[in-house]
Amino acid sequence: MSAGGALGASLLAVLVHPRWWILALAGFLVRGGLLLLFVPLVQLPTTAGLANALGPTLVGFVFGGPSPSFLLLVGTIVGGLALWLALGGLAGAALDLDLVRRVSADEELGDRERPTAGGPWAAFLIRWLAHLPTVLVVAWGAAPLVDAAYAELIHPGDPTLPVALRVILRVPEVVGLLIVAWVAGEAVGGLAVRHLAAGAGIRRSLVRAVASLIRPSALAVLVLTNAALALVLLVGGFAVWAAFDHLRIVLREDETFLVQWIGLGLLAAVWLGTAWLVSLATAWRAAAWTFEIGRRRPTRTIDPGRF
Repeated sequence: MSAGGALGASLLAVLVHPRWWILALAGFLVRGGLLLLFVPLVQLPTTAGLANALGPTLVGFVFGGPSPSFLLLVGTIVGGLALWLALGGLAGAALDLDLVRRVSADEELGDRERPTAGGPWAAFLIRWLAHLPTVLVVAWGAAPLVDAAYAELIHPGDPTLPVALRVILRVPEVVGLLIVAWVAGEAVGGLAVRHLAAGAGIRRSLVRAVASLIRPSALAVLVLTNAALALVLLVGGFAVWAAFDHLRIVLREDETFLVQWIGLGLLAAVWLGTAWLVSLATAWRAAAWTFEIGRRRPTRTIDPGRF
């Protein structure tokens, strides 16, 4: 199977296996994708709103030291985030392995060896190890991002743009490097999980994943599948935002009960449609990675001792 054939075959296989959509979407959501799907439904605060909300806390922290309430707030946020990353990462690893084994059993891959090794804890550890460069980039870029956010609060930019976008435009190189590191970490982690399921150890899986990623066919999978997912998130997010904005206008203008329910139904339909497209895109990405590794796996041989 050629690289292009593997991409096409993986897409066709995804279209006829709805269960893969559910597994892929669940893995995407528990790893943080849920936040991306709900961002269009959140009214982002203005610069003045952020200053009013955070100003007293920051002033008290700078001039009076951390108060017990401030420490409790920070501890709660950090603890909740750590718990989510641990439980979400473990659940995502288990879903990953299940999806890899299901895709590897597809008839398009022929009579090849089926990956049955590995467990959720090992897959979870591999994912985190693959993101060590991402952690280093975050540690390097944290200070410039904080400085940019502080400068935006002190000297706001174009008021027609969201605060988050204005902060990004102040340090685009930092945000760009963070995105590249994250995408590369996700690719290496996903490939390593597939090598782990094929029987390699943790260290060997990571080494093989890096070696696999630098192949032109793997780079094509990386670019095409992530571009498809990014396009779905961008277009779908805009559609959800437009439907949500329409619903707010309907509610504000005190339209009839029927019109309000139509607006709510439209929002629900657009959001669910976006989630469905995301499930297709993530399932295709997962299947394409599995096909990329699987097409290089040797076919199974018949054991003469069985006859």
